[in-house]
Amino acid sequence: MLRPLLLLCTACAHAKIGASPSKVRPLSTDEPKQSWRQQLNDALPHVQVRIAPLTHLKVRKNVEWLRTRLSIGADYSTQRGLWKLQYAWEDTFIGGRMVLKGTELQLHKAWVLTLGTAANLAATLRLRAALDLRNMRTSCRFGFRTESQGAINIVDGVDLVKRLPLDGQDGHAKLEVKLRVAFPQPDLNVENFGDEGNVYVGMGELEIDVDEMNLCLDW
Repeated sequence: MLRPLLLLCTACAHAKIGASPSKVRPLSTDEPKQSWRQQLNDALPHVQVRIAPLTHLKVRKNVEWLRTRLSIGADYSTQRGLWKLQYAWEDTFIGGRMVLKGTELQLHKAWVLTLGTAANLAATLRLRAALDLRNMRTSCRFGFRTESQGAINIVDGVDLVKRLPLDGQDGHAKLEVKLRVAFPQPDLNVENFGDEGNVYVGMGELEIDVDEMNLCLDW
């Protein structure tokens, strides 16, 4: 009873799942029926993962004050050995970004609006409000610009950012992973030789590049 189970585990461990673009096999009606393992191997792409990330230590202190959220901290690059100060000031009422430039306190906010039934045409409405802390003078400016929204090219790659909690959902430590995923492009080739024809089906590789891995500490 134990020997057949060991043989089955050994066979599964040596099985390869995924189709390499260099190993493209023809599909023909005269060929014998493929096994389920070969069909699965032809249908799924290989996954290529490249891990050579930049690593940072990100320390942040968050303060809630007058319907705003102030985040102050620093980023430490382990490759360069340098600290870089970082701060962000957000308005929790409309979700705007606040910046202090000289004696002027500025609020920036942008809205993206879809125009009509055109899915690829949108308008960006930008708001800039300012308060001069020296003389308490206020100003406000609106900007409007139309632009086309192109489709996402999943073959070239899509950038993803994920934060994983290390000490629970309400904890202070998180692992931030920034990666780029490029989806494979199928390859279909048809060859005709008189009355005979072959269809060659291939699949590229699913490429995953891990660009950054950061340890984030928030309070």
